[in-house]
Amino acid sequence: MLIYDRVVPLNRHTHRRLRLRTATHNARFAAQLNSVPLTTVEFPHAASEYTIVFARLENGDFLPAVVVGLRNQHNLYVDENSRWKRGYVPAFLRQYPFMLAEDRDSGTLTVCVDMAYDGLSEEDGDLLFKEDGEDSENLARAMGFLSDFHNEFKRTAAFTARLKELDLLEQRVIRFGGEGEQRELGGVYVVSEERLLKLGDAVIPDLLRSGALGLIYTHLVSMQNLERLSALEQEDTAKAAAAAAPSAATANGSAG
Repeated sequence: MLIYDRVVPLNRHTHRRLRLRTATHNARFAAQLNSVPLTTVEFPHAASEYTIVFARLENGDFLPAVVVGLRNQHNLYVDENSRWKRGYVPAFLRQYPFMLAEDRDSGTLTVCVDMAYDGLSEEDGDLLFKEDGEDSENLARAMGFLSDFHNEFKRTAAFTARLKELDLLEQRVIRFGGEGEQRELGGVYVVSEERLLKLGDAVIPDLLRSGALGLIYTHLVSMQNLERLSALEQEDTAKAAAAAAPSAATANGSAG
């Protein structure tokens, strides 16, 4: 569930007085992510800032994601004020605190909300439902966004299924840090250019017409952004060390 903690179906009776504080929307819920799921329609927007990789799910399928941190439970794009620092914000995060849950058997979609989000209350913010129980304009827009995101997620699943079918994904270890302090981030997959170039002549035109080939090369080009991520990690480490220095000095002074 990643960013979701206490998800319940949104109910126009139970949640009649529920409000969402959109003006104070924060990214605290994403502060411990080091990767964020991505849909294929977002590739061009995300590739200018992030490294796009693929994560392997428990069922063996793959999911595109942008890397936003080089350590577990540490997002380099959420600042000390719980705001997204810069760059494109993935749709997976923008849908929060809502989500669509799909029944595997019937295919029925249910709008859900994470009641653990600190931007929800019954005291202040924008009402989710009107006095007559109908959806507010804000909720209607959110539901439209959820529907679009769900459809794009389906298209993305078809794209990654094709990559899996063609055996184009290989596991990669991301190494970062300087000499003597080099660390690794594992569990990510990337498209193998070697395997891609070995595909038969009948396959490449199909990938080109479907748009998959363009997505593949957008992903490969985005790998260059690892240097930017490494620089952000170094800046973050230096800032943490600078913040800790006065505390250490005070402690030493007290001891003396």
